[in-house]
Amino acid sequence: MMGRSHMAIGAVGAVAATPLVLHERWESLRDLLTHPWASMPHIVVVQAAFVAATVVGALVPDLDQQDAKLTYTIEIVFGLPVLALAIVVMVLMHWATSLTAWGIALLLMFIFGAAHNVTRMLGLGALATILLDLAYHHRMPMEAAVLLAAWMVATMPAKHRTFTHSLLGLAVFGAGCYLSEPALSHLHLGVAAYGLILGYVLHMAADFIAGGVPLLWPWGKRQGVHLVKSFSAVDYLIGGIGIFTFVGLALV
Repeated sequence: MMGRSHMAIGAVGAVAATPLVLHERWESLRDLLTHPWASMPHIVVVQAAFVAATVVGALVPDLDQQDAKLTYTIEIVFGLPVLALAIVVMVLMHWATSLTAWGIALLLMFIFGAAHNVTRMLGLGALATILLDLAYHHRMPMEAAVLLAAWMVATMPAKHRTFTHSLLGLAVFGAGCYLSEPALSHLHLGVAAYGLILGYVLHMAADFIAGGVPLLWPWGKRQGVHLVKSFSAVDYLIGGIGIFTFVGLALV
């Protein structure tokens, strides 16, 4: 399925799962207007964090895909500093007026921009390093950091719909998120851990009906059905219905 469809499914799934995960019913904007002002900020933050985390989790499995929405974000985040660094180096080396230097820089940036998979792997590697550094400085459980870093390292060379779309990938990522919940709770964002797991599960469920997923990877055979074809009219319809449903639930 398309990224927007996964995002819409994740948002609606977060609303539906709120009573089970947060142990309280979903509070729409209309309902919140009747709450005492003192309790509103907490409810809004918790629900917003849960929805946002679920939407992100619904995109995470596609980090094995070069043109995925979350992958594209990582390319931008880590690609812009490279461009800025190239310009800074040219200025420091007094090459700012050299047409040859600018030509080489543009050529390198063109090559770098075409090598999206390299940028994706660099981004995942950087995220894994950051997590391990946080664990080293006792800002998150070491077990959680190791599991999430291992998931990212395994995702770097993975082909689309392989490791990240398997029960093994879900177990590693889910366990890492679950173990990170205490660290997130210190930031009052403990629900984000459960949102990430829920989004991941919803992504796999959606892809299960859109061609199947290799649940038993490294055995490559996919399990599932072909009810929906990516980028088809049904795919667009699911995304549209999901968005309107979420907006309706959020407001009314």
